[in-house]
Amino acid sequence: MVRGRPYVDEDSNDAQAILLDPAFPMGEDLLQFIWEAQLFDRNALRTTAGLPIVVIRPGRSHRDSGPDLQEARVQIAGQHWAGNVEVHVRSSEWNTHGHQNDPAYDSVVLHVVFEHDSEVRTSNGRSLPTLELMPRIATSRLAFFADLMRSRKAVPCARFLPELDTARLNAWLESVLIERLIRKTECAEGLFAKLGGDASATFYHLLLRAFGLRVNAEPFGMLAYALPWKVVSRNRDRPVRLEALLFGQAGLLQVDFLDEYPRMLQAEHAALAHLYDLLPAPMAAWKFGRMRPVNFPTVRIAQLAALLGRLEGDIMSLLGCDDLVLLRAHLEAEPSAYWLAHYLFDRPSAPRTKRMGASTVDHLIINAVVPMLFLLGRVKGGQELRDRAVRLLEQMPAERNSVTDQWAVLGLKAGNAARGQALLELRNVYCTPRKCLLCGVGRHLMRNVPPLAPEIHFPPP
Repeated sequence: MVRGRPYVDEDSNDAQAILLDPAFPMGEDLLQFIWEAQLFDRNALRTTAGLPIVVIRPGRSHRDSGPDLQEARVQIAGQHWAGNVEVHVRSSEWNTHGHQNDPAYDSVVLHVVFEHDSEVRTSNGRSLPTLELMPRIATSRLAFFADLMRSRKAVPCARFLPELDTARLNAWLESVLIERLIRKTECAEGLFAKLGGDASATFYHLLLRAFGLRVNAEPFGMLAYALPWKVVSRNRDRPVRLEALLFGQAGLLQVDFLDEYPRMLQAEHAALAHLYDLLPAPMAAWKFGRMRPVNFPTVRIAQLAALLGRLEGDIMSLLGCDDLVLLRAHLEAEPSAYWLAHYLFDRPSAPRTKRMGASTVDHLIINAVVPMLFLLGRVKGGQELRDRAVRLLEQMPAERNSVTDQWAVLGLKAGNAARGQALLELRNVYCTPRKCLLCGVGRHLMRNVPPLAPEIHFPPP
């Protein structure tokens, strides 16, 4: 739990004015949270008309169209009402938003507002019972939320994290990890449907995008469409054909070469493209600039060809590997001999192995193997597959990046890939867009307004 004196905003003489400030657009969201969590003085509640109110159930927030909270139950002047609750900063916003003409709002049983400035009615002419919260909400709570929203820090609640209960934080991060896996899987589900429910083809697409890392993910995604999995699987036992198909469909064989090897790939691709009626992806999509040679897309495509050849067309065999060490070994493909002394066609370099490094292999597992396991678990209803996906992440080291480094400054270290993925999701989905009222940490802090603590400054990148 968070300990200390109540939060006080020393710079605000009238924190209640926050919700009435047109420059503070989060007021209605804050009021919805305060109402749903019942974070106000509930003693002797009365409507603006003086009728006594008893809140039996405040309702459940939802993000779809229609009233803000559903399934509410209140007692007004002794009569029970079941229906919806609508929340506004001012009563007059009911009419501003056009609810007086919308039958969807006729089911509202209580209008909850910060400031009551107008009587309103439903589309059938019913006068709407209204509860004004302005004198019932603690100034400290409004000031604290304003402080979070106006913070320029990457993590608005950073200075309060050291006082947060570890068990609560861990439980929230576990929940956020599942949210991330579901979100990524939903994208894969769309691809799965688009590919006619072909699991191998879907995994092939995920694997290729992962091969591109962040810089060339899109070109690799284009390559997956330009070279369908069925064509790859039919040529799985011919390494030269695989390279010819991959480089040719990537658009990287459309120049005049000096070396015999790329000229051979060129001729092989021309025949295969005619046989399978293939059109290459645009060569211009690939990015080589400001990149270490070992990460050039030419090297990655050569590694991909070697991996697909080793799998002998059975790409799904990667998903049946429970042993992380063995799975990594399957993915550590060594490109063909030409690439021992090349990073680019026609440009010899000092001989050096081009076997994929550990960080790249783990990237493939995190961004292709894990989402595919989770996807199959969802479409097949198999919890065991989803559990295996999480276990893989828990066994792997976290990816190093600026986000996890910044969390480490705050005392939240990504001890494994599962925690690292959760911290990425927390930062990107909740902290950056300031969705504190949807965040388990933010909601806890709002319920237990903490003392003001000194800001924690991130080191310069």
